[in-house]
Amino acid sequence: MVGTGFGGSVAAARLAQAGLRVVVLERGRRWPRGSFPRNDADLKDGWLWRFGRGLYDVRWLDQMVSVQAAGWGGGSLVYANVFARPPADVFDDHWPSAHTRDTLAPYYDLAAHMLEVGPVTPDPATGEYPLRTAAMELAVNGMGRPAGTVRPNLAVRFTDAPDVPEKNRHGAEQLGCTFLAECVLGCNRGAKNSLDLNYLTVAEKAGAEGRTGCEVTGIEPVEGGGYRVRYLDHEAGESRTVTGTQVWLGAGAVGTTELLLRARDVARTLPGLSPALGNGFSGNGDFLAFVRRTKTPLDPDHGPTITTTSIVDCEIDGRRLWFQVQDGSYPRRLAMLVAGLNPAQAPLDAIRSWTKRFRTGPRRGDNIMTLLLMGRDSSDGRLKLDHKNEAAVDWRYIANKDLYAAQSRASREVARQLSGRMRLTPTWRFLKQAVTVHNLGGTPMGKDPATAVIDEYGQVHRYPGLFVVDGAAVPGATGTNPSATITAMAERMVEHAIRRHVGDPTWCAPEMRDVVPANVPEDAAMAAMAQARVETVGNGVRFQERMTGTARFPDGSAAVDLRLSVRMPGWQPFRADPRHKLTVSGTVTVGAVTAETEVAGTLALFPSGDSVAMQYDLGFVADDGTDWVLRGVKNQRRGNPLALWSDLTTLSFDVHPAEGGGPVGSGVVRFSVPGALSLGLSLRGEAYSRRNRMAARARFAGFFTAQAARGLIARR
Repeated sequence: MVGTGFGGSVAAARLAQAGLRVVVLERGRRWPRGSFPRNDADLKDGWLWRFGRGLYDVRWLDQMVSVQAAGWGGGSLVYANVFARPPADVFDDHWPSAHTRDTLAPYYDLAAHMLEVGPVTPDPATGEYPLRTAAMELAVNGMGRPAGTVRPNLAVRFTDAPDVPEKNRHGAEQLGCTFLAECVLGCNRGAKNSLDLNYLTVAEKAGAEGRTGCEVTGIEPVEGGGYRVRYLDHEAGESRTVTGTQVWLGAGAVGTTELLLRARDVARTLPGLSPALGNGFSGNGDFLAFVRRTKTPLDPDHGPTITTTSIVDCEIDGRRLWFQVQDGSYPRRLAMLVAGLNPAQAPLDAIRSWTKRFRTGPRRGDNIMTLLLMGRDSSDGRLKLDHKNEAAVDWRYIANKDLYAAQSRASREVARQLSGRMRLTPTWRFLKQAVTVHNLGGTPMGKDPATAVIDEYGQVHRYPGLFVVDGAAVPGATGTNPSATITAMAERMVEHAIRRHVGDPTWCAPEMRDVVPANVPEDAAMAAMAQARVETVGNGVRFQERMTGTARFPDGSAAVDLRLSVRMPGWQPFRADPRHKLTVSGTVTVGAVTAETEVAGTLALFPSGDSVAMQYDLGFVADDGTDWVLRGVKNQRRGNPLALWSDLTTLSFDVHPAEGGGPVGSGVVRFSVPGALSLGLSLRGEAYSRRNRMAARARFAGFFTAQAARGLIARR
């Protein structure tokens, strides 16, 4: 077994449980509880692989930057813990027909059981959720996407007594989470359910032999069957070999593909590998942004790294795009790592200027949050070897520019909702190079060796007994955090191999008997946002309006102040609705009934077959807790262009108790001239590209102008 990430750990555990002798080679070290680096002053002190075989391996792949981990547990040591399943339609592209959400479902459930996942709970020290969680949910609510936001399952040990050591279901001792926000730095409390505490614990208990500090350098077939694996023993400082009847590659998408490319093209020990080797590489649509200087409190170094997932599902020029946005903590040591990315190929002065602002991390009172976005990219990158025989990637930025632009727009909108500023990484701002922590692909899956490297069970074509079981085997971007999919795929692949090896078609993981179907919170969000996409076809607009005036009540007059935010979600549904309804939210003040309070309802804009130009139906709750309705109309006088301004800026209304009965008051509110100008200036298109936003605004303005002109002739 080569590598101990989400694929390799699964293979090691299951093969050992099946009675096979398993040797696990891992280039990194073991990181027991309390050993992860924390020296802020020196990146060479355990942080980077290139300096003393540290925790992080940052690879500049020519056209993309890859960040991965090195250690017993692979990427799980520093990942953000999210366990998410992609929607069913992800498996329609690039994947063999046998791989579907349904066929993988029992393996997703098994993986969830092994990793002991669940959503974030309140901090046991305070009884409260992280401020960042509420802030993100507030932001997406302001963006009109509350149903698309969930608290995802996390592989973290949340307990009411976090300082009491407990053994998990696999026998490994752990402490509970104390919300230090250091998940991506390695959890020194052992509260993260990383692979060393579950699958690898199972593997070693079942007899697997783990060898750390052992970096594989070559693979070659041996006469009579099986393979010889060459590796560098970093501790001994010498090259060694180990021979086995099977070799399972789990060194990550970049590491596994790089190893096979060298075996085919440099050492020529595996010359029959498919010409498709290296194809289908994806960064999983990863996009990184930062929100800074918000007026909303964020407490950037509190909580697990990620606590929410928000789904964005939209169309750009008739093509569907969806991606997810996740809040991210920003502990001080993460800031140091961001500033320490090798800027060797970038404009140095510009990048140094940028990183200077982030080097010290969050100061007291500073509000900063990482936004971690990922989506369905083109998945057509190609990994190859450069002149140093190291991995590089050909990546078409132009094929993914709409996705990246939409992600940037969403990040900017989150920042706007939180009254903050959005910043991008220097590699993106100056080089248009994405940073990915989710490398996928490189060994395409399929039946034909001319176009595929492996079959649907991970076995390499023309090389029986050689398997790929990690992210390299994933045929395309999942658009979600891919660890769950890699783990589920590995469970299915290894189960099939073991059944063939032992001759038992019913063999399954011993833990399978204890598995119960896991909750899948992201499915509801996906469904809600898919429906929202239908409702926003053609893109929408929003604008602000304010009207003031007076109302008459039996005991006198009262001032009225309406401050409204009006939104048209999508042009096509709007035009298809004969009432042309817009959604309205905001505040209302009715002196005799209530002080300023929230109001919500609809605006029918130039409804077909109606004599009125506009009709408002708004509901609010008064100071005393009673429900009220404000219903008003704007009437347009036929054949009187001189009255057009007055007609379209004057709202006559009644105020009714919501429970029924006649009006208890009536009045008139109007736009002022500055108010009307402010409305026009506030008109904004809602879309994920500048071109579509401008088109949406122009369509709406054209509709309004045409309908107002038509009203001069006849409203009906």
